[in-house]
Amino acid sequence: MVRMVRDTFHGFRERPHYDPVELENMFEKIVADYLKKKYGKAEFPFKTDDITTLIERDVSDLDQYADLSKYGPKVEGVTEFFRAGKPKVLIAETIHRYENRLRTTLTHEYGHVKLHSYLFAMGQRTLNIDANQSPKAIYCKRDTMIAAHRVDWMEWQAGFVSGVCLMPKSYVHSTVGPIRDRRGIYGVVDPHSEAGRQIIDAVVDRFQVSRDAATVRLKILGFLGAETAIRSLFA
Repeated sequence: MVRMVRDTFHGFRERPHYDPVELENMFEKIVADYLKKKYGKAEFPFKTDDITTLIERDVSDLDQYADLSKYGPKVEGVTEFFRAGKPKVLIAETIHRYENRLRTTLTHEYGHVKLHSYLFAMGQRTLNIDANQSPKAIYCKRDTMIAAHRVDWMEWQAGFVSGVCLMPKSYVHSTVGPIRDRRGIYGVVDPHSEAGRQIIDAVVDRFQVSRDAATVRLKILGFLGAETAIRSLFA
């Protein structure tokens, strides 16, 4: 069950604290159940059209070709919340030329939709922000899509959810396990080693993600350089 703790970053009185295992289980189930209902089985990569349909199920509107330049440089996704009704998601038109970047952004915003809607519905946020931004929205920049510092809890949680949706834990294990068995690997490996590169390549190919996203996810799951993952994502 989610635990509420004091918020010192985003202007709420309290904010939800999720253990990684909670997010792993919650969002792997959401994605797997969605795919099984639609196709009779869960297979990856999680197609971009399916990601879009899943988001549309849980929002009032999904604008995939929005002009977000007015919100400042590098803003690539926005989730707007309302006191009543479902949130709205906007995706920058400019990122559609980069398929993996689009997929990361879509699943990142979906994390905000599922985890943070109720906070804004309570109407308790007080925060000084730019004049052209609303306190009832989250403005997401590329720099924090994959690996936000944990103190920025909303971006950290949404980034973690993006990784789970695109690369669910049990499916990553089934991809990486045979490689580890063949090579006799029983611990973490250097991502720059031959074995590390092979593992990253396998995840990139199966889940249609960038090498950066695959590397971060594999560090979180303990397959690659755990120390780096701890510093960047769990500090």
